Amino acid sequence: MTESVIVSEVVDDLLSLQELDGAIARSRVELQELDEEARLLEESLEALRRRESEAEVRVDGADRQLRQAERTVQAGRATVKRLQERAQEVINQRAHLAARTEMDAARQNLDAAETAMLEAMQEQEKYRAARQAIVDELAQEEAAAQERLTEIERRKTELEDEVAIQGDRRENRALRIDDSVRALYDRVRTGRTTSALAPVIDGVCGHCFTSIPKQRQAEIRGGRNLIVCETCGVILHADR
Repeated sequence: MTESVIVSEVVDDLLSLQELDGAIARSRVELQELDEEARLLEESLEALRRRESEAEVRVDGADRQLRQAERTVQAGRATVKRLQERAQEVINQRAHLAARTEMDAARQNLDAAETAMLEAMQEQEKYRAARQAIVDELAQEEAAAQERLTEIERRKTELEDEVAIQGDRRENRALRIDDSVRALYDRVRTGRTTSALAPVIDGVCGHCFTSIPKQRQAEIRGGRNLIVCETCGVILHADR
């Protein structure tokens, strides 16, 4: 077997290794994206739960305000009734006028209390409707989120299995490559770029598009040695 054939086979092995590394990297990126999506879904649900809690607090406040208004109205009605009964007992004009004045004031207070109670009832209705809208929205969002989270977990399991399988294939492929060549590949890949190899296309590096000297091009086509781009450092190979 000639040296050029050996180098060509090494390049083939490195390209296969790069393809596996790319697939693993893409799977890991997707795993990170799925984790981020799940986190955002949980945050969205938590925000809705906080809104529900806040709405519940507003409803409780409206309930208390209504109960207080109802007590005020009841007390006002009792006062008016008591004054009416007392007015029936007066025996002179002066006492009657005094009772009438007190009665008018009590009725005004009762009217104001009944208006306040009506407003409190409207506030209660408004806040309860707002709370129910949030409850309904939360139920819908939780159902949709749970469905999506189930899909995410299923996809994550698939990806983790794929990464494990691809990792085993990578290890087996890496064992076929000389240690020094593999070290060069790993060094290039973990440097400034995730692409460790690039073809020479029309006389330029397929990664950084720097022009390659003709002598270097001939050496690459001859396949006698592994040659790296002097600009970006990737391992160059003949276009295929």
